[in-house]
Amino acid sequence: MIQYIENTNLAYCDGYKFRKDKKTGYWLCTTLHKRLHVYIYEKYNGGIPKGYEVHHKDHNKDNNEIDNLQLLTKKEHNRIHYLEMSDEEKEKRKKNLEINARPKAIEWHKSKQGIEWHKQHFEKVKEKFQKKYKFKCLVCNKEFESSQIKSKFCSNVCKSRYWRSTHKKRGQ
Repeated sequence: MIQYIENTNLAYCDGYKFRKDKKTGYWLCTTLHKRLHVYIYEKYNGGIPKGYEVHHKDHNKDNNEIDNLQLLTKKEHNRIHYLEMSDEEKEKRKKNLEINARPKAIEWHKSKQGIEWHKQHFEKVKEKFQKKYKFKCLVCNKEFESSQIKSKFCSNVCKSRYWRSTHKKRGQ
């Protein structure tokens, strides 16, 4: 049971103290390093799988009862909140990306640290692109190798032949 203390930004649950963050509106516990709604969800359902988030069904961050909490993928969760956003808020976020995030990202990618990260990342994935898979061309039945996982054609000639055979020409 969650006990909210009137006229304060404090709530207690299972002996843990949660403070309401004025900036985000979420209830936070510094001891657990968790938000209250996440704590409640995990208490009843266990851990949250990677790539998922806990959503308040009624969009009220003060309603942290288990029946108001729902597990969604990050993509689903972001989409719900994006669709509810005003055009003004969407434009504000877009400008923030253009003014703050993109220039910083470009700067980092050009930095020594960014270049070094890309070199290390390339070494990690290089093996994947060096591996060859065997396929049979859908058009000429010739066997061929490719580093792509879902190759269908041995050449662009066969790819074009396939496309022409499966699509009617305009005007016919």
